[in-house]
Amino acid sequence: MKVQVSFTTKTIAILMAMVLTVTVVISVVLIQESEASLLLQQKENQISHQRRIRLFEEVLHNRMINLIDIVSQQRDLQSKSLDELQRTLQNLSEYFTLNFQVEELLLFDESGVVGTNMSHSREAVAQLVSSTRTSFESRSTIVCDKVCTHYMSIPIMSGSDTVPVVVVSTSMRELLYLFNRAAGVHKVAIVQIMQSLPTGQSAPTNAENANKAGTPSLTLSSQLSAANREYLQQVFTGLPADWSVNRLVTRGSNITLNKEQLLVSLLPFSKGNANRPYLLLVQDVTAAVQQANQYQAIVVGSAVILFVIFSILLYLFLNGYNQRLLSISERLPMLAEHKFTEFHANAAKQRKMSSVKLVDELDVVESAANNLAKQLEDFDGQMAINTAKLEKMAMFDVLTGLPNRNMLTFQIEKQLARSFRDEKLVALMFMDLDDFKKVNDSHGHDVGDALLRAAAMRISRPIRETDIASRFGGDEFVVLLSDIESRSQVDLIANKLLNEFAEPIVINGQKFYISVSIGIAITSHAQATPVELLRHADIAMYAAKSKQGAAYRVYEAKMNLAVMQKVELESEAREALRGNQFSLALQPQIEMHTGKLIGFEALLRWFHPTKGAISPADFIPLLENTTFMLELDYWVIARACSLIQELGHSGYRNMKLAINVSAGQFIDPSLPDYLKQQIQRNELAPEQICLELTETVLVSDIKRARAIMNTIHEMGCMLAIDDFGTGYSSLSYLKSLPADFIKIDRSFVSNITDDADDRNIVNSTVSMVRNMGMQVVAEGIETQAQYDLLCEFDCDYGQGYMISKPIPEQHIWRVLSTNVENGYWKPPQA
Repeated sequence: MKVQVSFTTKTIAILMAMVLTVTVVISVVLIQESEASLLLQQKENQISHQRRIRLFEEVLHNRMINLIDIVSQQRDLQSKSLDELQRTLQNLSEYFTLNFQVEELLLFDESGVVGTNMSHSREAVAQLVSSTRTSFESRSTIVCDKVCTHYMSIPIMSGSDTVPVVVVSTSMRELLYLFNRAAGVHKVAIVQIMQSLPTGQSAPTNAENANKAGTPSLTLSSQLSAANREYLQQVFTGLPADWSVNRLVTRGSNITLNKEQLLVSLLPFSKGNANRPYLLLVQDVTAAVQQANQYQAIVVGSAVILFVIFSILLYLFLNGYNQRLLSISERLPMLAEHKFTEFHANAAKQRKMSSVKLVDELDVVESAANNLAKQLEDFDGQMAINTAKLEKMAMFDVLTGLPNRNMLTFQIEKQLARSFRDEKLVALMFMDLDDFKKVNDSHGHDVGDALLRAAAMRISRPIRETDIASRFGGDEFVVLLSDIESRSQVDLIANKLLNEFAEPIVINGQKFYISVSIGIAITSHAQATPVELLRHADIAMYAAKSKQGAAYRVYEAKMNLAVMQKVELESEAREALRGNQFSLALQPQIEMHTGKLIGFEALLRWFHPTKGAISPADFIPLLENTTFMLELDYWVIARACSLIQELGHSGYRNMKLAINVSAGQFIDPSLPDYLKQQIQRNELAPEQICLELTETVLVSDIKRARAIMNTIHEMGCMLAIDDFGTGYSSLSYLKSLPADFIKIDRSFVSNITDDADDRNIVNSTVSMVRNMGMQVVAEGIETQAQYDLLCEFDCDYGQGYMISKPIPEQHIWRVLSTNVENGYWKPPQA
């Protein structure tokens, strides 16, 4: 075999690829940080401008109020009649116009403007006066036609029963001037958001939602020179096609105009109607953008230079090693051909040619090859020794070092024969690490292997020297106890094994809380076989696992019966699915304050042809850990989506259907794709599907649960946390979960009228959950008193027997036609 690509060449390529990758990553990070810093600076400037415009508005507003108050007090306007007040204000109007840019002074009594007819265009002013007279506080608003005018209404103290109101209208020029001087922006103007609506669509209620209804556009609403107006029109044209009001308000938008980098942003005025005007700011950020571009160019240039320098140095350093490695690779095959003399002759030539004075790794390799050649004559004897070692290794597990299944079977047979002779018991402990698969799937097989090695050490600690701990396979371990005289000895060792796992296992600084389920088979029968003993211990282990882990059970004959019943039930369930024996019952969910029907919860039902109705409490726990349960879960989703489509075709549109998801289905990677497939097949809106997850499913692996929930939530489906308060009982983990609904368990709802503690728990839970932006669904409402209390607590939705029992799907249309009117559930008759 000849060398095609030398090791050093591969090493150079790999190192260069690594350096290039690191260089690219660092460059990208630095560039992104530069862009983020520029964006942050723009956002901070926007916030500063927003505070400044609020301050100027407030200063101008207070100045005009104080001015009117001073004038009214100095000239004793309170004691004059309304006509005299009006004439006095007319005399002062020129003074106000010259000094404070006041365009108009109007005096209002209860009939309207004193001495002047009110035009139709000033209806907003009349509403402002009415609000001022009602609250007896000064008010202001901004009214925009072609240009925007600031109106301020100020009540005047009067000796009569009539409360005069002075309305001062001012242009926005002074505010723009003050802001321009303080902020030092490039251009400033007042604009309005105009909307181009599709045919038949009404205008949005506010400017922030304008771009949701049609194509928004900016219209100038302040007096500007022709040059400034033309310049701003160019700015408007330069905005990106996907611009939005919200984006311009929060952080602005960068455009390029006449080789200048401009930041265009909007500031909303605090006063105004629904279509309020905005202050348009155009800032020259050319210097900041150029500085950022220069920084990015420096980063990229430095990265390229460093990569080139490193590559050259690496090549110069490793090329000498490359030549020496090639020489060694040509001589080593001579050892396989037993050409020892030729090998030593070539090695002697290489030593004469080499001028290296310091010993390095390649010198060590050459020395080792020479020693190997001398030892090959003794290799045959060593082979026999190694073969014996390999045979011994075949009886032990490579990962943990414990005896493997072959050794265990041999030892069980040996101990059974010995126990009959010594009249002692033999106990076999079959152990399984609870939820180990989740650790393996979430953290990788390297962490899983380290966890298995740590578990093997803990299992080996409490047993006696005469006992044998072995790895049976996967995450299963078996402990063989010999010379047992009583059951109490077995119980003692089992409890010690459970206690060994009370403390977490630390792998790479991360804690893993692992428990074990132990099944025990005890016998003194010499005719017992290892297979039978292992099967009994395995059955007992599954009985222990039904206690949710950290438990042990000793095999009893009835356990075998339970296993047979479980197998029989699973077989019958498979036949039931094929025979359409399963169906859904829908329990209505209504809006608490209005009684509006918003959807249903889908509940699984099984009607056996001979056994009749089988309760879900009887068959679901038995099927929960079987492979069939996943198949049944997906049938429920498919049937539920079909029912939603049927409801929509029958006039019950936009109904939400809540579907319970088991732990196995939740972690199944095919769940999102299956949901998407069913939504498309039945032409549903994703938000009509709500998946309900129990707390215990979520908190067992909160990191993985969050990732799966985010995937489903991004599809548009809703998520609910079911039986809240019965499991983890904490709101802290909700902050990181993208849930839409929290379902309060019926155990709390049933006692809220009688138990003050449950009442306080439900009230505080509803309040906190709503404050976190989620909605609350109360389960198990059975009385009107419970319903009324939940409404008082502002609970969003409810379900329960008081509203309706679960409705079999074959009866759903009859019940809906009787109990639903105009989309609202009829209250129960007293």
